[in-house]
Amino acid sequence: MATRAPKRPGRGAPLGPAFGGLWGAGAATNLGDGMLATALPLIAAALTQDPLAVAGLTVARFLPWLLVAPFSGVLLDRVDRLRAMVVSNAVAAAIVALLALAVLTGNHTVWLLYAALFVVICCETVTDPATRITVTRVVVRPDLDRANGRAEGARTVMQDFVGPPVSGMLFAVAAVLPVAGVVLSYALSALLAVLVLALLRRRPELCREPVTERNGPETGVWVSLREGLGHIRHDRLLPALMLVNASCMIGIQCATAVKVLYVQNVLGVPDALYGVFLASLAVGGLAGAVVSARLVRVFGRRTVMFGGYLGFSAGLMLMGAVPSVWTAVPALALTGLAMTASNIAASPFMQIVVPEHLRGRVSAAFRTIAWGLAPIGALLGGLLGRIDLALPYLAGPLITITVVWLLRHRISEAARAMDIEADRAR
Repeated sequence: MATRAPKRPGRGAPLGPAFGGLWGAGAATNLGDGMLATALPLIAAALTQDPLAVAGLTVARFLPWLLVAPFSGVLLDRVDRLRAMVVSNAVAAAIVALLALAVLTGNHTVWLLYAALFVVICCETVTDPATRITVTRVVVRPDLDRANGRAEGARTVMQDFVGPPVSGMLFAVAAVLPVAGVVLSYALSALLAVLVLALLRRRPELCREPVTERNGPETGVWVSLREGLGHIRHDRLLPALMLVNASCMIGIQCATAVKVLYVQNVLGVPDALYGVFLASLAVGGLAGAVVSARLVRVFGRRTVMFGGYLGFSAGLMLMGAVPSVWTAVPALALTGLAMTASNIAASPFMQIVVPEHLRGRVSAAFRTIAWGLAPIGALLGGLLGRIDLALPYLAGPLITITVVWLLRHRISEAARAMDIEADRAR
């Protein structure tokens, strides 16, 4: 039986100026991320035609989540998370500004691109979880699904719709322009986070959740890290949710590892329309962000979580099973919708079920495991793609479906735990 979040009066009321500022800061960061993800490969391709050298950007993109994210989680449980957002975005803006100067003067190299991306993603290991778990500070618990939906919608629009085409058009004029745009985006995010801090200081009644006093300096980093990992190990639900999250990443990366080859060689999409074809994923994601809160109210959180996991798996499998562009477009849209809806439905676990003083470490551990195992899925997809380009789209989702089925009871318990914690604030 699906768990249902009861209706509450006043649903649809404004989420408040503090959330608006936090939402804007996240959207500005997402815009910068989308522009950077498009600009750096273009700049790298202008420097070298070596596929391995260009692929090195992917390595630089994943490494910080393996090497740095656990310590970022410790940091987020020791300091004010909004302040951490300000500093991390400011550092990212400064690093990209130095890269822009190098591009402008012609002194950039592929190794400089690697280094700049590595540092920027190190900053992202702070900014991304801080943005997500700080929502509870400015939004009451019954409104979390709606707030998460708006934040995810902004991410989809800025990172997938706006960032890539704007970056591509600016690059066509001058290589330095999209890099400069990234600098402005990160700087704007830092400024908006400062304004939210000032607003909460001036109007403390807008703070919806008290900030727990952080671990003192007498607690060592390793001790703090072990405390967070110990909480995960002894929790009944967290290990299972981490496995589900990792299986989703492995399944998706396996399916999409040979995406460009499948779309071009099997579906027959011309290069000029490749970006338009991929936009169907973003369209679905935006739709998921809009309807997710309503889906949770109508069908229950558990149903939306299961439906999301199975829905995006079905969408990917449909792409591989029916090699037609007319089938692939709605299948990709279904994938985006289901992925976004399941993410939003599951987000409150980290925001309200995990103890406030541990959220930074637990959030970072989730990302470390999921992003750290994602390359395994990509490698599997590449190997299967050598046999048949459709195989990754069939095998990857099977991994996700299998893990979700084996852990279905834990997922149901997690959904109930989220609804119980949300009900306590009503």
